[in-house]
Amino acid sequence: MSLRVKKVLALLATACLVTTGLGSGSMRTQRKKAIVVTSFGTTFPKTRKACIESVENDMREIFPEYEIRRAFTARQVIAKIAAEEKLQIDTLEQALSKLKEEGYQEVVIQPLHLTPGEEYEKKILSVYRQYVSDKSFDVLTIGRPILMFDGQRGMPDDFTALAEAVEQQMPGLAAEEAVLFMGHGSPNQPNPAYGKMQRVLQARGHKAYMGVVEENDHPNFEDALAELKKNQVKKVILMPFMLVAGDHVQNDMAGDEPDSWKNLLEKDGFQVEVELKGLGENAAYRSLYVKHARDAIRGLYQP
Repeated sequence: MSLRVKKVLALLATACLVTTGLGSGSMRTQRKKAIVVTSFGTTFPKTRKACIESVENDMREIFPEYEIRRAFTARQVIAKIAAEEKLQIDTLEQALSKLKEEGYQEVVIQPLHLTPGEEYEKKILSVYRQYVSDKSFDVLTIGRPILMFDGQRGMPDDFTALAEAVEQQMPGLAAEEAVLFMGHGSPNQPNPAYGKMQRVLQARGHKAYMGVVEENDHPNFEDALAELKKNQVKKVILMPFMLVAGDHVQNDMAGDEPDSWKNLLEKDGFQVEVELKGLGENAAYRSLYVKHARDAIRGLYQP
């Protein structure tokens, strides 16, 4: 075999190693992929670790070929963390911009929101659409929040799946006891998801009621209070129906102020027990985000 032929064969072998990803790290042409786990955020370090970082870790385990990045949508939360903890967390725009600069070709945005409300529409979906329009990545997809209604954007109803997940952390209840969940609600438009979630849980045999922090949405605290009285409940177990047990849970639900749900219920004669674990501490709940990210990767969700 001539020297020239040997050189040609050597070059072909090297090319084969590069295209199959078997060469050295610097020579690989493997596509760079990332998932941006995006939430409102929280300034409470412990619940951030327990409820947000735990989702990120689940994503790393299930999708090892993807880089996992964090983004918050609440700029005031980002600013407070930077000031108090000297920790910089990206907005979604900043996270996507960095991935673009670093040469990522495939990106998934997975929101950690419960419903496709204002926060999702204005701070996540709008950013996604802008980056799609700019053609910043070869592939950019977005996962859906936990709850979508039947047929909404062509996706399945996950209310039953969520109920099954929540059941794993609900306590056993005596005859005159009930669970009251605190959700967030929507400030400027009605969010029917909470009312439907209450109906689903009750249809499954649970003495469970929903209330939301936003007073203009329903069912709010007054709605829930009326239901508790009507059904002659004596003891209420307060539980968060939120990703994190952050400011709303620590203060509005269980705080020392006279208008916290705990103190209002006690003033009305109820015995009250408080559970301070966000839904993000529930592995079954987190698995729904993993499922939605997988659907996004497969191109099943088109907002």
